Amino acid sequence: MYARYPVSMSKDLKKSKVEIIKEQSNGLRGAIKSELESDSDQFSNEEYELLKFHGIYQQDDRDVRQQLKKEGKGKKYIFMIRTKNPGGGEITPEQWEVLNEVSDRYADGTLRITTREDIQFHGVGKQNLKAAIQHLNSELVCTNGACGDVNRNTVASPVADIMKGSIFDAQAWAKKISDHLSYKTNSYFDVWLDGEKLNLNKSETETIYGNAYLPRKFKIGIALPDDNSLDVHTHDIGIIPKLTDKLEGFNILIGGGLGSHHRQKHTFPRLSDPLAFVPPEKLIEVVTKIVEFQRDNGNRSDRKQARFKYVVDKWGVNKVREELEKRLGYKLDKQKDIEIKEIQNHLGWHEQNMPGLWYVGIFVENGRIKDTDKSQMKTGLLEIVKKFRTGVRLTPLQDIILAGIPEDKIEEIKSEFAKYEIKSEEEYSALRLNSMACPALPTCGLALAESERFLPYLIDELEQRGYGNEAITIRMSGCPNACSRPPVAEIGIMGTSPGKHNIYLGGNHLGTRLNKLYDELVSEDDLADRIAEFIETYHENKMNDERFGDFCHRIGLDQIRELTGKISVRNQSPG
Repeated sequence: MYARYPVSMSKDLKKSKVEIIKEQSNGLRGAIKSELESDSDQFSNEEYELLKFHGIYQQDDRDVRQQLKKEGKGKKYIFMIRTKNPGGGEITPEQWEVLNEVSDRYADGTLRITTREDIQFHGVGKQNLKAAIQHLNSELVCTNGACGDVNRNTVASPVADIMKGSIFDAQAWAKKISDHLSYKTNSYFDVWLDGEKLNLNKSETETIYGNAYLPRKFKIGIALPDDNSLDVHTHDIGIIPKLTDKLEGFNILIGGGLGSHHRQKHTFPRLSDPLAFVPPEKLIEVVTKIVEFQRDNGNRSDRKQARFKYVVDKWGVNKVREELEKRLGYKLDKQKDIEIKEIQNHLGWHEQNMPGLWYVGIFVENGRIKDTDKSQMKTGLLEIVKKFRTGVRLTPLQDIILAGIPEDKIEEIKSEFAKYEIKSEEEYSALRLNSMACPALPTCGLALAESERFLPYLIDELEQRGYGNEAITIRMSGCPNACSRPPVAEIGIMGTSPGKHNIYLGGNHLGTRLNKLYDELVSEDDLADRIAEFIETYHENKMNDERFGDFCHRIGLDQIRELTGKISVRNQSPG
């Protein structure tokens, strides 16, 4: 029987339906097992919510939704499976083979890297869910806790442990945090693995989460001062190490998060606030108390207000700190001065800290690993990993890294890249390398407009107009949930309705400043013109080496509107 741990909640608040489902789920089991065995192609609303905790989202193919409706038929239900991969890896060659096999046998034949350093499988049928999960677990690739109201995948600078000169193992810390915050229920093993206990918890008492788990998802990221590729200020908890000749400790940031809802001002993106500096031996304890604080104080009646950022925004960081100190039983030290200096994309060839070994970062446009008539990236990467037994890592910019490559194999691997038409970063424009999109249509149920399928064509158009050398961060998402992190981009584009997007300007290349809404309901057909106007205005009015986002922030949106009104770039792509 599932042991319960009570959750504090104000008596004057009515619990949301999801809260009741979680409380009554028997440790996230619900009726998943019985519904899995039914002939239906979908799960009930209750099990739809519980599936998330197992790393699964129920979706439908939105490309055929309207046609099926016209024919009087129901939706074509499909499922997304997400792995959990702390710190971006390292994924073993055997695990990479299994990921590819699951993609080919049970999904749509592609592998989708996410901004949280996971792999997603799209287009899985309900009848294949159990086989896919079991196949993944045959090489200890798990999906439990990749979604749901728990700590999601703990992300980190993906090569901190192997970079030459590095003294900080971010991967080890990410795994330590992830393991500590994993839920205790054995429901995952019971439902998907027929009771096979790969890592059986003796007690199912959720001492950290409680029987209703957290009010909403929770995200933790570990950056480096010289690598903020994960946008550390956008997390519920951001962690930045203080490094001298050793690890001194960590700055802890709290209350970040980017999701919102259009025209609902009580929802908004928010950057985290500095909380404290903690020594290494106190990190897990402090992180745990923060999670428990959100468990007890997060909004359980309105899921749109349930993220930790709203608690921090309402309480203020000073009051939150005081409450945490009561729980800890000691005072927290003031944060240290640690400057975020740059973002690294980790592309290209780099020497590792172990003599004779190298790693190589490969650009994956919008994280979608697939074979096309232009590149056999999926097949090529698999063959290279199998042949050379490299490790695999995933980045927060949705790219891939092959690690542990002997120096005498570099030229041979370069030949393999050429064979499968896998391009080096030098073969892409700066604009494309700095662009990123979420999956959106046709799989995501929240998408209001296109993203991944549209952004490459937008970049194509801008390249044709001569803007390929612009190192401007452009992030596009199909809705304001902002999975590709557009609110901190120099140019953010978020879907509002089919074919329409809002444009946001003024974030910075370091990911440490929010942009602002510039224009609403801009047609997809006009996006290239609008961005071209911004770039021309920027070049005519910038100061020296000023970055695009800094320029927009300095002069303000009204001035940008005035200046762009004097520029006409309409339909000027070369003939």
